[in-house]
Amino acid sequence: MPTNSARNLLLIMVTSFMAVTPYPTAGYSNAAALKETVTIGGTDGARGSMKELVLAYRKKNPEISLVIIPRLGTRGGIKAVSEGALDIGLAGRPLNSAEIATGIKGIVYATSPFIFVTSNAAGMNLTFDIIERIYAGELRQWPDGTQIRVILRPEGDVDTIILKGISPAMEKAVKKAHSREGMNVAMTDQDSADMVEKLGGSFGTTTLTQVISEKRQLTVLPVSGTTPSLKTIADNRYPFYKKFTMVISSKSSPVARDFIEFVKSSEGRAILMRTGNNVPKAEKVE
Repeated sequence: MPTNSARNLLLIMVTSFMAVTPYPTAGYSNAAALKETVTIGGTDGARGSMKELVLAYRKKNPEISLVIIPRLGTRGGIKAVSEGALDIGLAGRPLNSAEIATGIKGIVYATSPFIFVTSNAAGMNLTFDIIERIYAGELRQWPDGTQIRVILRPEGDVDTIILKGISPAMEKAVKKAHSREGMNVAMTDQDSADMVEKLGGSFGTTTLTQVISEKRQLTVLPVSGTTPSLKTIADNRYPFYKKFTMVISSKSSPVARDFIEFVKSSEGRAILMRTGNNVPKAEKVE
């Protein structure tokens, strides 16, 4: 079980951010009479599209306030909800059985293509073999001669897990990359996108929703001739994706649940699709 000190640290992180960064928004449907603040946080990969949802929600009822807490990460968002320090967590994956056993609930609300990106304007058409060789350190230059500079994520990060799950050969190549000295490792989705955007010859991973919602200046790389898009992921031509999950607990307020219903509404779904997400069949919030 998490310690009191861990819970207090999460509470300090949330309340400190709220104290200096108010993020007012509005209510939806029957939330109009409920005046309170709802806190949202977790994976930064969902933050851009969530900001758009929050801004749309704001127009419904200005006396309801929502605050988006940055840079908690998937694990931080889940833990904060289970500790009662956050109303809605954002995860870049579905909850596992151990997390569900703590009494929290996950609602998968969006799926976005998991993509390979670079700051190199020319880029290249990737194949599985090329990706493996890049991570293994066997391919070190772009076609124009620029050095390939790989941006890694931490070993237990969702992006790393997705990469390793592509194939045994990819898992071996990613492990090899992590074993090399001097590699660039980005701790969060925001750190990774910033690093890939600013570093010449960079090569890293992100999601289509982060590129679109944050207007990132990145070259999205096709894989085996297929460009990642909502259409190519829907018809299974592009095989890589990340599932985004909203996490709540029994302590989550009626307003928090109402916001989730807005996310799942036709207006919310349209916003998600506009910002690079496919949306699953609506699931009732209990």
